[in-house]
Amino acid sequence: MENRQVLKELKLSDGRKAVVYEGTGEDFLTAVEIAQETGGGFKEAILTLMEQLIEIDGKRVTAEELKKLPLSDFARLYTVFQQTG
Repeated sequence: MENRQVLKELKLSDGRKAVVYEGTGEDFLTAVEIAQETGGGFKEAILTLMEQLIEIDGKRVTAEELKKLPLSDFARLYTVFQQTG
C-alpha cells in the first residue's frame, strides 16, 4: 500500500505473508460508515478496517478471506489491531 507504514509482517500457518499497515482515524471512520450503510455493527466495521489495512501475499484481503482463515491466524492479525489502540 502506497505511503503506509508497516506495523507488522506475519507468516500465516499456510506459509503466506501477511502485512498489516498503520491506519488512520479516517480509515476507522470510513470503516464504521461502510458498516452502518450496510446495516452492520462493530464486527463489520472491524472486518472492513482489516480489509483496508491488511495484505496477504501482496494483495488486499477481503472480509470473506479473513473469516475463512484459521482462528490462530485471524487472532494474530486481530491482535495487531488491538495493540494499536
